[in-house]
Amino acid sequence: MSSSKIALQAVRSSLAIIVGEVLLYAGTWFVQERIFHHVTYSDKAATLFGAGLLTPLAAIVAGFAVAAIAGTRPYLHLVPMCALIVAETAYLYSRGLVDGPIWFEASAGLSLILGALLGAYLWSRFVVGRKVQYGELT
Repeated sequence: MSSSKIALQAVRSSLAIIVGEVLLYAGTWFVQERIFHHVTYSDKAATLFGAGLLTPLAAIVAGFAVAAIAGTRPYLHLVPMCALIVAETAYLYSRGLVDGPIWFEASAGLSLILGALLGAYLWSRFVVGRKVQYGELT
């Protein structure tokens, strides 16, 4: 691979990670703050159900965008996003900035991670048109 192709891929990779993070945080903010007006564990079941469906949808969009921009190895590009989700969930819970029990907050973080992975899968399956092979980190 030539140095210009490597440089181009480095730029695409960096851009994919940054755009994915921005889309994830903007999407979750929009769902939880603008649509449902600050979601908390003590909200009504309908609010939790709606936010529980729409928030991972924001992660799917972010994961799809990461994969589309990176163009190769979409799951590898999701590692920083997933690591930040874990770190943020741990930080918010440890500081008491969220009101739910650990299982609730952990499942919310996990739904974001799974949503991002699903977005990358959808890109690789339907846009690129190939199945990800077993053991492949692409």
